[in-house]
Amino acid sequence: MKRSATAMLVAFGALSGAIGVARPVAAASYTPRFAGMTQSSVANCPAIAWRIGQSPNGALHGMMWYYDMSGLSAVSGTENGGHFHLTLKSVMGKGPVGTVEGQIGKGATLTGDGCANATFKPVVLNSYGGTG
Repeated sequence: MKRSATAMLVAFGALSGAIGVARPVAAASYTPRFAGMTQSSVANCPAIAWRIGQSPNGALHGMMWYYDMSGLSAVSGTENGGHFHLTLKSVMGKGPVGTVEGQIGKGATLTGDGCANATFKPVVLNSYGGTG
Protein backbone atom coordinates (compact mmCIF):
# COMPACT_ATOMS: atom_id res chain seq x y z
CA MET A 1 0.00 0.00 0.00
CA LYS A 2 2.87 2.36 0.79
CA ARG A 3 4.30 1.78 -2.69
CA SER A 4 1.00 2.70 -4.44
CA ALA A 5 0.62 5.84 -2.33
CA THR A 6 4.16 6.89 -3.24
CA ALA A 7 3.51 6.21 -6.92
CA MET A 8 0.31 8.26 -6.75
CA LEU A 9 2.16 11.19 -5.14
CA VAL A 10 4.87 11.05 -7.82
CA ALA A 11 2.23 10.97 -10.58
CA PHE A 12 0.35 13.88 -9.01
CA GLY A 13 3.59 15.86 -8.74
CA ALA A 14 4.42 15.23 -12.40
CA LEU A 15 0.91 16.25 -13.47
CA SER A 16 1.09 19.41 -11.34
CA GLY A 17 4.43 20.29 -12.89
CA ALA A 18 3.06 19.77 -16.39
CA ILE A 19 0.08 21.99 -15.63
CA GLY A 20 2.39 24.66 -14.20
CA VAL A 21 4.44 24.66 -17.40
CA ALA A 22 1.42 24.60 -19.75
CA ARG A 23 -0.63 27.18 -17.89
CA PRO A 24 1.39 30.29 -18.81
CA VAL A 25 1.11 29.38 -22.51
CA ALA A 26 -2.67 28.91 -22.27
CA ALA A 27 -3.10 32.06 -20.18
CA ALA A 28 -1.36 34.12 -22.86
CA SER A 29 -4.11 33.27 -25.37
CA TYR A 30 -6.93 34.78 -23.29
CA THR A 31 -7.79 38.39 -22.55
CA PRO A 32 -9.37 39.08 -19.13
CA ARG A 33 -12.87 40.44 -19.74
CA PHE A 34 -15.15 40.15 -16.72
CA ALA A 35 -14.58 39.71 -12.99
CA GLY A 36 -16.83 40.48 -10.08
CA MET A 37 -19.39 39.33 -7.58
CA THR A 38 -23.12 39.81 -6.94
CA GLN A 39 -25.68 38.55 -4.45
CA SER A 40 -27.98 35.71 -5.50
CA SER A 41 -31.60 36.83 -5.93
CA VAL A 42 -32.68 33.78 -3.90
CA ALA A 43 -33.02 34.38 -0.15
CA ASN A 44 -30.39 32.78 2.11
CA CYS A 45 -28.08 31.94 -0.79
CA PRO A 46 -24.40 32.86 -1.07
CA ALA A 47 -23.08 35.55 -3.40
CA ILE A 48 -21.88 34.48 -6.84
CA ALA A 49 -18.40 35.44 -8.11
CA TRP A 50 -16.89 35.10 -11.57
CA ARG A 51 -13.76 35.47 -13.66
CA ILE A 52 -14.12 35.22 -17.44
CA GLY A 53 -11.63 35.67 -20.26
CA GLN A 54 -12.00 35.90 -24.03
CA SER A 55 -10.01 33.92 -26.58
CA PRO A 56 -8.82 35.48 -29.85
CA ASN A 57 -11.74 33.87 -31.73
CA GLY A 58 -14.21 35.70 -29.45
CA ALA A 59 -15.25 32.72 -27.32
CA LEU A 60 -15.73 33.41 -23.59
CA HIS A 61 -14.36 30.95 -21.01
CA GLY A 62 -13.96 31.11 -17.28
CA MET A 63 -15.50 30.14 -13.99
CA MET A 64 -18.28 31.11 -11.59
CA TRP A 65 -18.49 30.02 -8.00
CA TYR A 66 -20.49 30.50 -4.85
CA TYR A 67 -18.66 32.84 -2.51
CA ASP A 68 -19.03 30.33 0.35
CA MET A 69 -16.99 27.89 -1.82
CA SER A 70 -19.82 25.33 -1.94
CA GLY A 71 -19.35 24.87 -5.68
CA LEU A 72 -17.47 25.90 -8.82
CA SER A 73 -18.69 25.93 -12.42
CA ALA A 74 -17.05 26.12 -15.83
CA VAL A 75 -18.38 28.99 -17.97
CA SER A 76 -18.41 29.04 -21.76
CA GLY A 77 -20.11 31.35 -24.17
CA THR A 78 -20.03 33.96 -26.88
CA GLU A 79 -20.05 37.75 -27.17
CA ASN A 80 -21.19 39.58 -30.27
CA GLY A 81 -21.62 43.34 -30.52
CA GLY A 82 -21.71 43.72 -26.75
CA HIS A 83 -24.37 41.02 -26.24
CA PHE A 84 -23.25 37.85 -24.53
CA HIS A 85 -24.61 34.39 -23.73
CA LEU A 86 -22.95 32.12 -21.18
CA THR A 87 -23.60 28.53 -20.11
CA LEU A 88 -22.60 27.33 -16.63
CA LYS A 89 -21.77 23.69 -15.89
CA SER A 90 -20.91 22.54 -12.36
CA VAL A 91 -17.44 21.00 -12.13
CA MET A 92 -16.88 20.90 -8.36
CA GLY A 93 -19.27 20.62 -5.44
CA LYS A 94 -22.66 22.12 -6.26
CA GLY A 95 -21.54 24.91 -8.58
CA PRO A 96 -24.03 27.27 -10.22
CA VAL A 97 -25.86 25.71 -13.19
CA GLY A 98 -27.75 27.81 -15.72
CA THR A 99 -27.38 30.48 -18.39
CA VAL A 100 -26.48 34.16 -18.40
CA GLU A 101 -27.88 36.59 -20.97
CA GLY A 102 -26.63 40.15 -21.02
CA GLN A 103 -25.23 43.21 -22.67
CA ILE A 104 -22.06 45.08 -21.80
CA GLY A 105 -22.98 48.42 -20.25
CA LYS A 106 -26.57 47.33 -19.58
CA GLY A 107 -26.54 44.32 -17.26
CA ALA A 108 -27.18 40.59 -17.28
CA THR A 109 -29.43 37.95 -15.78
CA LEU A 110 -28.40 34.52 -14.51
CA THR A 111 -31.25 32.00 -14.71
CA GLY A 112 -30.66 28.56 -13.29
CA ASP A 113 -31.13 25.94 -10.63
CA GLY A 114 -31.55 26.85 -6.96
CA CYS A 115 -29.26 29.66 -5.88
CA ALA A 116 -28.03 30.22 -9.47
CA ASN A 117 -30.34 33.18 -10.06
CA ALA A 118 -29.13 36.76 -10.03
CA THR A 119 -29.33 40.10 -11.77
CA PHE A 120 -25.97 41.70 -12.51
CA LYS A 121 -25.79 45.46 -12.44
CA PRO A 122 -24.45 47.16 -15.57
CA VAL A 123 -21.54 45.13 -16.87
CA VAL A 124 -18.74 47.56 -17.70
CA LEU A 125 -15.19 46.73 -18.66
CA ASN A 126 -12.47 48.84 -17.13
CA SER A 127 -8.86 49.21 -18.24
CA TYR A 128 -7.64 46.05 -16.50
CA GLY A 129 -10.42 43.77 -17.76
CA GLY A 130 -12.51 43.62 -14.58
CA THR A 131 -15.96 45.03 -14.02
CA GLY A 132 -16.66 48.23 -12.21
